[in-house]
Amino acid sequence: MRTKSMHIRDNVLYMGEYSLIDLAKKYGTPLYVYDEIGINDKIEKFKNNFKSDQFECEVVYASKAFIAPYLCKILAQNNFSIDSVSEGDLYLINKSGFPMNKVVVHGNNKLTSELTLALDYGVEYLVVDNLTELLKLEYLANQKQKPLKTLIRVNPGIEAHTHAYIETANLNSKFGESIFALDILEQMIEVYRNSKYLTLEGFHAHIGSQINNPNSFLLEIKIMCQFMRDFSKKTGFSFPTLNIGGGFAIKYLDDDVEIDLPTMLQSIVRAVEEENEKSETMKIKKLMIEPGRSLVGDSGVTLYTCGSKKTTYSGKNYIFVDGGMSDNIRPALYQAKYTLDVANKVVSPTKEKYDVVGKCCESGDIVVTDIMVGEIHKGDIIVVYSTGAYCYSMSMNYNSLPRGAVIFVNGDKITTAIRKQSFRHMFETCVFEEKEIKIFDIHSDMLYDLNQQSLLGNHTRFKDYHVPQLQNSCIKGAVWTMYSPDDFNLLEAVERAISEIDLQELPGFEVIFGLEGLRNLEKVEDIDKLYELGFRHAILTWNEENKYATGVGGNSNRGLTEEGIRLVKRMEELDMIIDLAHLNEKSFYDVLKVVNKNIIFSHGCVKDICSHRRNVTNEQMLALKAVDGVLGLTLAKNFVSPIEEEKDLAHFLNHLDRAVDIMGIDRVCFGFDFMDYLSEFPNDNIIDVPNATKAFRIVDGMRKRGYTEVEIEKICWSNFYNRYKDKVVLKGEKK
Repeated sequence: MRTKSMHIRDNVLYMGEYSLIDLAKKYGTPLYVYDEIGINDKIEKFKNNFKSDQFECEVVYASKAFIAPYLCKILAQNNFSIDSVSEGDLYLINKSGFPMNKVVVHGNNKLTSELTLALDYGVEYLVVDNLTELLKLEYLANQKQKPLKTLIRVNPGIEAHTHAYIETANLNSKFGESIFALDILEQMIEVYRNSKYLTLEGFHAHIGSQINNPNSFLLEIKIMCQFMRDFSKKTGFSFPTLNIGGGFAIKYLDDDVEIDLPTMLQSIVRAVEEENEKSETMKIKKLMIEPGRSLVGDSGVTLYTCGSKKTTYSGKNYIFVDGGMSDNIRPALYQAKYTLDVANKVVSPTKEKYDVVGKCCESGDIVVTDIMVGEIHKGDIIVVYSTGAYCYSMSMNYNSLPRGAVIFVNGDKITTAIRKQSFRHMFETCVFEEKEIKIFDIHSDMLYDLNQQSLLGNHTRFKDYHVPQLQNSCIKGAVWTMYSPDDFNLLEAVERAISEIDLQELPGFEVIFGLEGLRNLEKVEDIDKLYELGFRHAILTWNEENKYATGVGGNSNRGLTEEGIRLVKRMEELDMIIDLAHLNEKSFYDVLKVVNKNIIFSHGCVKDICSHRRNVTNEQMLALKAVDGVLGLTLAKNFVSPIEEEKDLAHFLNHLDRAVDIMGIDRVCFGFDFMDYLSEFPNDNIIDVPNATKAFRIVDGMRKRGYTEVEIEKICWSNFYNRYKDKVVLKGEKK
């Protein structure tokens, strides 16, 4: 069925101000298109008709129908709640900025991680499916000392007269506990009676999907309210909240019954009001419903491109399209029926009967069967109606087909909700056997993290956290540094940190020990002690002024001190790497007046692009070049851009391009400075590469920008390694 804002111009279908043909060309097909005006119209119907003067009415959108950050934004603006059925749902909803106190958590087999996340996020309700789950939740709530409101899902034993796969309340349903299983329900009540953190607010029931008879909901309400009154009397508990689930039908075919949604909603409210009149003590104070399909289903369409037609020997007509069960599995799963049009030839004088089928290697890969289609040719655009629910959300990569884009149209405005899936994204979790580019990361606060964790009593930090990251990363070598804050015993700290390292799970991994700041180096001669411990690298300061030099946070007119001159000369004698990161410009140039070998700048970006105080100027890069030094580019997001939307890989690569232009391809490398494990700097890396496991994305980005494999290998590894491989002090034994 056509959406709210769809119309025909010159025999071409439009949604709002855009022809579906133009949308298909711009975003590719298969393409999911949502009519935002249609969704807003449905939202208003729920808001205007699901309300009562006697109790609170709450609309909880069933996210399993379809979920995306942009839809979360629309729902939040309208004060709707959202139903979540997985940890992934919770993650997406939270990351979208949706208020978590408006989230209801469902599911019949909630994992410990899902229950934990629900507690951590502070969701509004959690719907408990069974006694075992309740006991697990009680344990976790006690552990975390976090209160949580809950509902118990019960099965009222109602036949919804819909497809067997979407009936959820018959006596054999896998969901919830039967209202007749009073022994189990009473055991659950005892858990609540003794619980310090869990409260039971009421019950949840969901009888099925695609229900077009309001009497099914009215019967559900009657049975549930009677059950709640009886159970309240039996247990002494009050149950102020009733959630009757969702399942409101939409029109898929011309002969489908179209429900009168406002009337159905009003009748549901009146039924609960009438039930409230039957009891003086147990009254419903909050009524909840969970529409999914009815909110978005008939406001979404899917666009396909016709590939070809054929007629079989037996006379059956087929139209082949560039999608199918991979983007809409409902016809294969439920024998779901749809209608369609040829978007660029809506009205046709002649029509023939076709099966429209997809490109998957399955006989059941059917889009629409036995449909009368007008004139159609290769390249024409087919629009399939009422695909806004359970299509994208159930889509998959069968036959290695990428998932299509999702856009919202609102008049003359288009919003991309989900980008078309690339092959790179589809296969990013695959482990390929071909030779991969390896990276030497020339700055990581590894030693500092290990020291701090060890002081807290955590002696498995390296094994439990860092090893898994590095095992799943293209980073195969690194300078691991010890940051030296105030009131810090540097020698004790480095010995402690080194003792925590075991490279047996990282075969071939190579490590150079380094120091980030020498404020706690008591005298120049102590650099020899650190050298004996294996340290082959040092940064003179962090951002502070110390006895040796001046960092970017110090006096701009103060540079290298006399003690600092002695220190860098001794480091030169020891053949140590002298790192100019963190230094102010005067100290930077002062060092270059004293020494001119083994010079690096381990972690910064280009100041001409982002004026962060720790980034390097063009002149500093030229000075590094003059002494054959190298520049390591950092992923710290504030070094990449001052604009939040630009703190990403694309803008990081802009720094790379500029550094290569100025210093040459042989003097640029990476000093990522990953800070995901430093509690004082949460989420401080660029959004695309939050930790070591995503470093491969940088290589992918370099390839797209035209860097050759030889150039990539130089920047990622050999520019630094070939200069300083003699400084490696630890190497994981190859198995």
